[in-house]
Amino acid sequence: MKYSDIKPKHIYYVMFDPVQGNEFRGNHLALVLKLNKDKRTAVVLPLTSSPQGAGGNKISLGYILSLPANLRKTETFAILDQVRTVDFTRFKQADEKGKFILPVIDDNLFLKIWINIFSESIFNIALDDRIHISELLYSQSLGAKIQDLAYNLKKEINSSEPDMEKILSIENKIIEIINNVPGGAWEDYVNADIAKIILKILEK
Repeated sequence: MKYSDIKPKHIYYVMFDPVQGNEFRGNHLALVLKLNKDKRTAVVLPLTSSPQGAGGNKISLGYILSLPANLRKTETFAILDQVRTVDFTRFKQADEKGKFILPVIDDNLFLKIWINIFSESIFNIALDDRIHISELLYSQSLGAKIQDLAYNLKKEINSSEPDMEKILSIENKIIEIINNVPGGAWEDYVNADIAKIILKILEK
């Protein structure tokens, strides 16, 4: 497979060997969580049909109907503590009756998986620190959303025919999100140019 053929949210066979000790081994289905910037590797989550250990480091993903027919009738489990980076040469596309297919999961399940991975990754961190990490990530995400909306606002304002209704709608969304940033510290999460745009909105 070419690296460009590998897509997030899709499931492929991945050859995990060679490994050491208790690392996940063999040729298994794996879900692509993200593509790395090196354009050669991807972060994957190993999948299995074995329920052993479910409820701990393993969660059920239910029945994934986009898998080959011989697998979609079996419950699929994700092994949360075996997330790893693999080279694209380890990937092989799934097939059904001799034809390649691209099993994919929906956005809601993908989100559920990421939430569980995050919870598993900070399990050994003190509760107060976990709360701090969650609050910081929440604030950063709100800042990213504010910045994205502000760029869209700037683009609309500078268009040949600005839509005033759309401009007002974007401004209201920005204000709404700002009100949800913990401590009101939204300026910590946007660049200086965007901060100037937002301050003008708040001055209205």
